[in-house]
Amino acid sequence: MAEEEREVAWLAMPEKAPVIDGAGEEIGRAEELLGDKAEDIFHGIVVKLARGGHKVEVRADRIPKITTHRVYTDLAADELEQLPEFR
Repeated sequence: MAEEEREVAWLAMPEKAPVIDGAGEEIGRAEELLGDKAEDIFHGIVVKLARGGHKVEVRADRIPKITTHRVYTDLAADELEQLPEFR
């Protein structure tokens, strides 16, 4: 039986979690957490986009929810693809 999806803290984000855009479509995978663990300050995540394969940073204020299975952003797919490449 599959575990029920529930909201979790940023530090509990699942590794390589699917990232879901504002329309409910999977647009990539979470590659890295950005923040200060000691101070519990979440800055965002690095997403490897499914289309194009480049990595972009999604700021914490654009991530309304992280769950046991996925990361949700309120950005549209075209907005994500226009973000600068993360280095």
